[in-house]
Amino acid sequence: MRLRTVVFVFSFLLPFVVTAQKTFWINLFGGEGFDMGQKVIPQSDGTLVIAGTLYSADGFGSGNHSQNADVVVFSYATQGVVFWKKTLGGKGSDELADFIQTKDGGFALVGTSDSQDGDVNGRNPYTNIWVAKLSAMGELEWSKTFGGPGSERGKTICETADGGLLVGGTSGSKGGNMRSEHHGGLDSWVAKLDSDGKIIWERHFGGSQNEEVAAMLPINDKEYLVVSSSTSFDGQVTQSLGKKDIWVKALDEYGKIIWQTNFGGEHNDDIHGICRDAAGNFVLVGTSFSTTGFVYGHKGQGDLWVIKINPQGGMIWSRTYGGRKGDGGNSIVAASDGGYVVCGMTKSGKPTESDGDIPLNAGYYDGFVVKIGPNGSTQWARTFGLEGKDSFLGIAEAPKGGYLAIGFLEQKKDAAPIPGHNGSYDLWLVNFSDPLKRNVRAHLTPPALSGTVISGDTGSPLAAQITLTDNVTLDSIIGTRSLPDDGFFRMLLPAYGLVSINVLAKGFLFYGEDLLMDSVINLTKLYRRVKLEPIRVGSSLILDNIYFNPGKWELLPASRAELERLVSFLKLNPKVRILISGHTDNTGNKSQKVKLSEYRALAVKKYLEQQGIPAFRMQTKGYGMYRPIASNRTSAGRKRNRRVEFEVTVK
Repeated sequence: MRLRTVVFVFSFLLPFVVTAQKTFWINLFGGEGFDMGQKVIPQSDGTLVIAGTLYSADGFGSGNHSQNADVVVFSYATQGVVFWKKTLGGKGSDELADFIQTKDGGFALVGTSDSQDGDVNGRNPYTNIWVAKLSAMGELEWSKTFGGPGSERGKTICETADGGLLVGGTSGSKGGNMRSEHHGGLDSWVAKLDSDGKIIWERHFGGSQNEEVAAMLPINDKEYLVVSSSTSFDGQVTQSLGKKDIWVKALDEYGKIIWQTNFGGEHNDDIHGICRDAAGNFVLVGTSFSTTGFVYGHKGQGDLWVIKINPQGGMIWSRTYGGRKGDGGNSIVAASDGGYVVCGMTKSGKPTESDGDIPLNAGYYDGFVVKIGPNGSTQWARTFGLEGKDSFLGIAEAPKGGYLAIGFLEQKKDAAPIPGHNGSYDLWLVNFSDPLKRNVRAHLTPPALSGTVISGDTGSPLAAQITLTDNVTLDSIIGTRSLPDDGFFRMLLPAYGLVSINVLAKGFLFYGEDLLMDSVINLTKLYRRVKLEPIRVGSSLILDNIYFNPGKWELLPASRAELERLVSFLKLNPKVRILISGHTDNTGNKSQKVKLSEYRALAVKKYLEQQGIPAFRMQTKGYGMYRPIASNRTSAGRKRNRRVEFEVTVK
């Protein structure tokens, strides 16, 4: 779904407790209900693709299929522009669990759904595991549900080397899609899907109690690491350390267990996120209530727990982080400096008092971020939030430093209004710095270029081709077309460099502009109203971006973008013939000026011939100082008079 309307989202700085770090910006999205963000994925063009679950049907939740939950995926520019937005679901409740970008540039998600309509083809009586594949522009490519006569929940997804998907969750069924042997109350369920969502194989794993897949990643092209929670002590589960353990197993390419091991202590221990570092080790994050076994340094009611293992399942280290009250971890990423960044939530600490690893706490629950080194040592920790229940569910490292954390922020009924807040809980996105790194800047999406293309003759909208090219390499960066009904176009500019804006329509003269991104990077948007004049005999166009050294006629490299626009114009209109003319100001020797202007026109013609334009389609003329278009009494006027232009002689 392409959004034609520019959607501006309120961006502001809240009075969070700040350490040595800087909060660059904070954005809130939502309606009256409970809305939360779960994944943020930075894109190469500077945009952010965000995924979450919306319970609102108003505000940002407009477009939801019902008053129940829908999954939302949208492309966002940090200036407040939503480029596209897709809400997915049906009349039931459809909740997101995990979201990834795939190798083809698209996206895949897994969640839980009890819908049987809309974007969901659920056929089983209770909740189903729901998997969907989206294109790079958010269009739904396919949607599948998996389940049986019991209840299933989707939890995690990863891409496999062959372009398929590995999906994990929990299953209480025997039947339907769940055809493999079922072991207990709730089993871990893992399925290998092909690129179209068809099951290649599926397996139940567990014992007589309850198991649930929490996280997965490939070990290599044919083996997968699957992390589950487990309360069993029998069946396929070979050991038990406490009430609930972390059950880690490696599967081969057909879903057979290669090895398995358990981590945890005497109480309940859970894993919610996983990453793999540059050395190939796996780092897991979750919550631990234990004080024994593989859990060390317990601090309070519940701790954020991180454990690092090698690809063979051997523990490298285990660490807990938190204070005296409840703390937990939700997501982890391997940082570019070799450490890890972990996010979650904390109840420990007070507004004026630290507690263990928790610097301060502004309210009930706060979002919690901790940066740890390769050995698990704490490098820094920070809390974010206000008076309500606030949490981070996902985190990403920004491409040029700093971090992006996503989750939900509560507006309590009896608390002071939060600027820009929409309902009870809003999807919450924060960009902040790393105090140990220098020159970290805010993550900013380059401005969007939008505009309209019209006929200079009638004012009617035109369907034109708009392209951006790199002025150094002449490579095309991005292209689009203006719409024929209103001439509207929009595209995202690159983050840096000198770029060329080119607008072409058959039967019309062209428009070109060179744009230095450093001069516009802090703008929220650029708008151009482009008038293209119809091609007529006698029509002329000044080539503003043709450059020569003073007194010389050799074309400078900076002229290439303008010259290529002229090449494209002549190729698009093969019957057109032109007169290329050179002009100068009135300083210096008049006869030399005529000669200089003629040689400059010839240089342009020679370039066009080298690009395949036949010589018979081009004439040249040097007018010197005799056809000024501005006063030669000012430097600005003389600059305008020093030009190359062309005139249509045959159409």
